[in-house]
Amino acid sequence: MKAVQGFELTAKDLSVVPTGESATFAARIQWVYIDRAQLHEPLLILTDQRLIISQQKLFGQRKADFAATWPEVATLSNGPWNRSFNPLIQLDVQTSRGTVGLAVQTQYAVEVESAIRSGYLSNPDHPAHRR
Repeated sequence: MKAVQGFELTAKDLSVVPTGESATFAARIQWVYIDRAQLHEPLLILTDQRLIISQQKLFGQRKADFAATWPEVATLSNGPWNRSFNPLIQLDVQTSRGTVGLAVQTQYAVEVESAIRSGYLSNPDHPAHRR
């Protein structure tokens, strides 16, 4: 599987995907903010069942630094990153456990946003499907 930036994911990268799930999308994110933690260049992997964020490890298997099943994801909003020296787009993923802030390179922001939206909107019980 290739990430949106074009590099091939390794077996180590995909080791965070739980057995029985299929990886559908991957991207390297510039920054991720989870609670008060800041991760630099983690890997975002979307599966048919969840969103996974994993920081690179030098030794051993990767671990999921954050994971949320699609029913836990409520909304996604976007806006410009607040630093003029590095043009990024900020995507805020609202989950049942709080907000996850993703700072994405502008050329990949639309693809990342679209993939996340299609992931949580694929859940037929999502509030967006109720009228």
